[in-house]
Amino acid sequence: MKIFEYIDLRESGISSRKAAELCAISRTTGEKYYRKFKENRASLVDNPTWENSQVLIEECLVPPSYNTSTRRPRKYTPEVDALLDQILENEEEKTRLLGTSHKQHLTCMQIWELIKDAGFDVGLSTITKKIKEKKNRHKECFISQRYEPGDRFEYDFGEVKLMINGQKKTFYLAVMTSPWSGYRAAYLYENQKSQVFFESMIRFFHEVGGCFKEGVFDNMRNVISKFIGKTEKEINPELIRFAHYYGFLVNVTNAFSGNEKGSVERSVEVVRNKSFALKYQFDSLEEARMWLKKCLVDLNKDTKWKEEQLFLIPILPDYESAKIVDRTVNKYSLISVDGNQYSVPDHLVGKEVRVKIYTETVKVYYEHSQVAEHRRINDGKQKTCFDIRHYLSTLRKKPGALRNSAALKAEPELKTIYDNYFSEKPREFIAILTRNKNIPLDQLKELLKMEACQAPYPQPVYEPLADQLQGYQALFA
Repeated sequence: MKIFEYIDLRESGISSRKAAELCAISRTTGEKYYRKFKENRASLVDNPTWENSQVLIEECLVPPSYNTSTRRPRKYTPEVDALLDQILENEEEKTRLLGTSHKQHLTCMQIWELIKDAGFDVGLSTITKKIKEKKNRHKECFISQRYEPGDRFEYDFGEVKLMINGQKKTFYLAVMTSPWSGYRAAYLYENQKSQVFFESMIRFFHEVGGCFKEGVFDNMRNVISKFIGKTEKEINPELIRFAHYYGFLVNVTNAFSGNEKGSVERSVEVVRNKSFALKYQFDSLEEARMWLKKCLVDLNKDTKWKEEQLFLIPILPDYESAKIVDRTVNKYSLISVDGNQYSVPDHLVGKEVRVKIYTETVKVYYEHSQVAEHRRINDGKQKTCFDIRHYLSTLRKKPGALRNSAALKAEPELKTIYDNYFSEKPREFIAILTRNKNIPLDQLKELLKMEACQAPYPQPVYEPLADQLQGYQALFA
């Protein structure tokens, strides 16, 4: 075939040297056939007979054949081929048992030595070439994909190790990517639980301003409830409900086929590298999250997500992703959630409350009204989260209990303010907390410091009146 290419090139005016180089054949061989072509074609032109046309076709336009009668017997025989197949099959079985990351693969040299030991005389280069051919024979063909804006998003988790306040901790990047726009969103979590899975998608929909027509996932536990046989799998019913709510289709990739959601597979690596390869030490998880957010702004600056927003499904009110449980408030005005305890207002002792457990927060409801909210404890068990404002009703009756209360000690800064300024005036401390119980705790601490600088402290109206009334009743009893 290369002879024909050589003749074409020479006929087009290309030099013999260049034509031989382009066709990767000997210049001598090429010129031999080109001269024969020229001679026979000239004969045909001068004498256009059937015999001369056949000479041109057979001698110049048919691929050259080679005489194999004088060749030495082939050393790479069917028996060698069968033995090589068996050795490579054994290698595949070894990988199945030990895993793809094992380091005990036979080298080409070792395989060649096994074949020689079996009594076959064949060269190392031949065996190396055949091994390469056999391995390439089974390589998968990938079909290039093209998507329209708003067609799909891809979801994956990636592990990240960080130093937080001097302690090494493992976190998880929930990464979502749009293949069309190239937009990447990523959120840092302490686990890969169900609440994280759904909450991260809700955050993503809010971030991009809508939902996609299809979501692509791998075979993670939040996606697949169970496998049925080798190919069938049962999708998590909660994911199906979630997808129906937002209006996207669920597409689950084949096992070990990361290429089917290649955009997000690469994005996990890119986000992890760009965000945490150089900087991996932080004072807190919140600081690490802020740093991730900053890095993502830079990563997304050249994407087409603004254009894609026009094609997204309008976003709906948030899907309720919380785990919901009912709990009875104990005598310490605490409820138990996942092995930890959280305070609620003291008037609810003995009552049943509804608890919504989110990834980062725990919200408590009584008779459909929210009565408490805490940051969720995710770093251990047997811990307690107090809010001293939940105990104000009881503390007004028992001010002496304030000094050593667990609720006060749970807030070291608040305890310091109390010890420095209010240790002899617990009622005043309680009164200030009561009047300002609805403002954020950080603001409340600042207010207490300001109040402490004002002396003398005015007594709350309701407390002295109550004390005076009790005194008068005692006199006239």
